[in-house]
Amino acid sequence: MILETHGDVCRLGYMRLIACLAEDDTPKSFDFLASILYDFVHRIGPPQLPIKPVGIITRPVNARNYVSVAAEMNILNRKTQTLGDVGKLYVRLDSAAKFLAENRQITHEELLTLNSVEKVLLFVTLIFADFPFLLNVIIWALEREEFTRMEAMNHMMEELYPSALKNILTKVDARKRSLIEKDITEAENFRTNRLSLKNKNEWIKSSQYAKYRHIAPPRLEWLVDLGILKRAGRGKYSADEAFVKCKEMFEGYSKGPMKRIEEDIINDIAPLLIPGLVKASRLDVANMIIEAYRRFAGRDNAVSLTMLERLCVFLLLERKLLSAPSMVHDVFNNLAVRFPDKMFVQKGKTGGVEVVMMNISPSDL
Repeated sequence: MILETHGDVCRLGYMRLIACLAEDDTPKSFDFLASILYDFVHRIGPPQLPIKPVGIITRPVNARNYVSVAAEMNILNRKTQTLGDVGKLYVRLDSAAKFLAENRQITHEELLTLNSVEKVLLFVTLIFADFPFLLNVIIWALEREEFTRMEAMNHMMEELYPSALKNILTKVDARKRSLIEKDITEAENFRTNRLSLKNKNEWIKSSQYAKYRHIAPPRLEWLVDLGILKRAGRGKYSADEAFVKCKEMFEGYSKGPMKRIEEDIINDIAPLLIPGLVKASRLDVANMIIEAYRRFAGRDNAVSLTMLERLCVFLLLERKLLSAPSMVHDVFNNLAVRFPDKMFVQKGKTGGVEVVMMNISPSDL
């Protein structure tokens, strides 16, 4: 679950630029990265849109908050201050090319707007990073279909937030556990405290409302950027009809094992977000595994098999080809059997499998 959120971190589009600004994968302090981000956004000017979106970077502190949340999403690695796994995937996608270009000519509108494959990647990323909070927010929103911002804030913070904190309590280290226990105690009194205040003005000026604002609205806006929610007027949201019809799928994600979620999301959600998808053939997958390895191996001596397979899935999606991660894994194993003298894998330092050689070309297939 994302424990560090900020009320101004509402636009997912900026996360792509953050990854690309850290693309050389050399350590950069988060303050330095935030300054580069702010300078870039300031230079291109404000978005020319009829209605100014919330969450626009207008000050250095806004940029620093975005960088902090990017680390929570594993776009950046807080410990090494380099790219996290999600960032490493994104900068190798075709979608990143416009942000990696030496002379980036990007409007603010382009900076904010996600393409369909980016939506799938960030959807998977957020479900994992913010589990189970964001998933439960989605389920509630799809059940309600229409609601106001205040209704959502109250329900999220008074029902879903304390429940999500309890869910992760046993999965964090001792230092975080004590902080979360304190947050749970505080959150269990949120409703009582809110109802005890005399009027709306007193509520909006309270420190509790400030906490609501930092945690709930950004998640609603993320769902707008992902296409799950739509703005239905000032302070109002409605759920997209295509997703409302799939409410049971999201409920299933909350009950199934975590290791199945990415597989299920690729199979279920990618077709909703990417029109015209067709099923990839095993030859399509084999060719893309070779391409994915090429994109990783230019810099890394050993490539994580999990990362290689994930990159393959998203590169296929960019070509409107659908393949579940399990199928990519199966095709990789088949290649290893067919070309034992051209592929070499080893156990990685963290226990996973690494690919240290793949000397196969598409003509070999």
